[in-house]
Amino acid sequence: MQTVKTYPCGLRLVHEYLPERQIESITFNVASGSSYDLKGKEGIAHFFEHMFFKSTKKRTSYEINLALDNLGADGNASTGHDRTSYYSTVINEKTEELFDILSDCFFNGLFLDEEIKTEQGVVCSEIDRYEDNYMSCVYDALQAELFKGTSFAHPVLGSKESVMSITADDLREYRIKNNRPECVVISAIGGVPLETIEKFVEKYVLSNINTTSLPVYYKDKKQLDLKPEKNFVFTKKDTEQFYFAMCKTLGREITKDFKMARMGAILFGNAFSSRLFQRLREVEGIVYSANSYVGSFSVCGFFEISFTANKENAQRAIIALKEEMQKVIVDGFTDEEIQKARVILESVSRINNDSLSFRANKYVTSALYGLEDFDLNKEIEAYKNLTKDEINDYFSRLLKLDDFVVSVLAKENVVDVLNLLK
Repeated sequence: MQTVKTYPCGLRLVHEYLPERQIESITFNVASGSSYDLKGKEGIAHFFEHMFFKSTKKRTSYEINLALDNLGADGNASTGHDRTSYYSTVINEKTEELFDILSDCFFNGLFLDEEIKTEQGVVCSEIDRYEDNYMSCVYDALQAELFKGTSFAHPVLGSKESVMSITADDLREYRIKNNRPECVVISAIGGVPLETIEKFVEKYVLSNINTTSLPVYYKDKKQLDLKPEKNFVFTKKDTEQFYFAMCKTLGREITKDFKMARMGAILFGNAFSSRLFQRLREVEGIVYSANSYVGSFSVCGFFEISFTANKENAQRAIIALKEEMQKVIVDGFTDEEIQKARVILESVSRINNDSLSFRANKYVTSALYGLEDFDLNKEIEAYKNLTKDEINDYFSRLLKLDDFVVSVLAKENVVDVLNLLK
C-alpha cells in the first residue's frame, strides 16, 4: 500500500514498501515539461533534462557518471509535454547514495558554458535522428495542427535554432520557474521502509528548500476543448512509404470517457485480433502494422489511428479503414469482443503492475491529479463495470470524423484522403 506525504514546502513523497524486493526505485518527478518551455526557447525542458547529470557544485559530470556506475545504477531521465522525470534503481543498501546524487543534480547544477555547447550538439543530433523517423514526423505535424495556438503544439525536442539559442541564464530561469518544490513529487518504491526514505528526503532534499507553498495539481489546469482550423496536414519526404495518422482529443485520463475510448481502441486496432489489424494485415496484407491508441496529457486525452503502407496500397488502406470504422459506428462491438477487451486490460494491468516504474507512474499521477491512492483492483473493476451499450455508444461517436486531424507523410500526396474517409 502506498503512502503520500505532503511537506509544508509543497513537495510530495509517494512511497510503497515492498519488503520482498531487494531494490529501490527512486524518481524525482516534476509537474512541467515542454508545454512549460520558455517563449522562444522551445525544447528547453528537454535540454534541461539533458543537463541534469552535468557538473554541480559538488561533482563534475564525470564524477556523477562514475558515482552512478559504482552504484550499479541505471540513472536516466525523460521529458514529456507536462512532466519530467529523473530516475534510477539501486539495491536497497545504496539508496542513500542515490538520493545524494539525484538531489545534488536537482538543486546544484552549474550549467557550464562548455557543457552546454557540447550538449547542444548532442540534442541537435537527436533532432536529426528524430527527423529520420518518419512516423514521428507524422505525429509532430499532427500535434502542431491539433494543438495549434497552445503550448502543446511544438515538439518536445524543439528545433535546432531554439536549442542552439539556450544559455545558462535560460536554464537557471527555467529551473526557478518550473522546478519549484510544489511541482515536485518524489516516488520511492521497493524494499526500503518509509522511515528510512523520510530521513533521506529530509537530509538531501528538504535541506535545499526554504519556502512554503501549496502543491501543484493537474486538476487545476483547464481541460482543452480544441477546434482545429484544418483537418489535413501533409509532410513531404523522399520515401516510398505512405505514413498515415489521424487524431482527436477527448476527456482526461481520469474520466469515464477516456476509459471507454481505451476499451474501444483495444478492439479497433490495439490488439492482434483487433478489427483494423486483422483487416489491413491479416486479410488484405497491405500494411506491416496498424494501430489505434489512447493517450493523455494533463489538459486532455487523445485518440489516434495510424498505419504505414506502400504508396501503391495507400488508397486501399484508407478505404478499408473507413469501412471498418463504419462497421463499428453502425453495429458496434459484440459481447465477445467487449469481454476480450476486459481480459486484455486486466492482464496487461496486472503484468505492468509488477514493474516498479509502472507503479511509481500510477502513484505519481494520482498525486499530481489530487486523486485517491491508485488501486489496481479498483481500476480493473472500473473497466469491468463499463457496459457494452455505453462503450459502443461512446466509441461510435468518437469514430465520426468531426474534429479529427489527419496527417500524412509521403513523397507526394497520392490520394484524396479526406474524401476517401467521408
